[in-house]
Amino acid sequence: MLKTFLPPLIALCVAAPAFAEPQEWTLDQGHAHLGWEIDHMDLSRTVGRFDRFTGTFLIDEDMPENSQISVVVDAASVNSNHVGRDNHIRNADYMNVPAFPTVTFTSGQITMLSEKAGTMEGTLSMLGVEAPVLLEFTLVTDRAYPDFIPNYNEIRTLSFEATGTINRTDWGMDFIAFPNSPTGTEIDLDIHFDLVDCAGLPEDAAATNVPCNWGYVYGFKGPNEG
Repeated sequence: MLKTFLPPLIALCVAAPAFAEPQEWTLDQGHAHLGWEIDHMDLSRTVGRFDRFTGTFLIDEDMPENSQISVVVDAASVNSNHVGRDNHIRNADYMNVPAFPTVTFTSGQITMLSEKAGTMEGTLSMLGVEAPVLLEFTLVTDRAYPDFIPNYNEIRTLSFEATGTINRTDWGMDFIAFPNSPTGTEIDLDIHFDLVDCAGLPEDAAATNVPCNWGYVYGFKGPNEG
């Protein structure tokens, strides 16, 4: 019985398609933006960003639904172009940075709505609370760096945009300065980033080849930086 079973089993294993493992892409931190907007007394919206964050991006091109993404944000790097406001955001009324220095996002279910767009459910951890968040994302471009940029070896780059809305009270951030003058509770997220295929760089790539973290290499000076 075993002799008659093994040949078909071996043939099935040989014929079965090999699924590629998710590939790790590198965040180009010189071309990444993690922004937010919030209402301010129904006047002009307060706009800000986080200046320091890192991420792990495992992208499955054959089955994007299997991709895995995580991002870690340095909460102290909040920047709304106003020192006093930023210091207030860092204190216990809002982000309580001394007690909770990082904000993390971990992806969950990914649903493709078209060849280049979809939704990503995930978990956002902030102030010691985990709550769900939904992002809508679009692949803007999949291309090689132009060959006229020296030392980049035409490295492949993926460009993404994502948006979403969260309610800060879901994380216990319910501070209101005074009645009838609230800071909004809904926060709109505005995300832009490039991912580069650093694994595709040749071993003899020039030392100045740093699209993977442009502007974040100690001692490196890019074009127009002297």
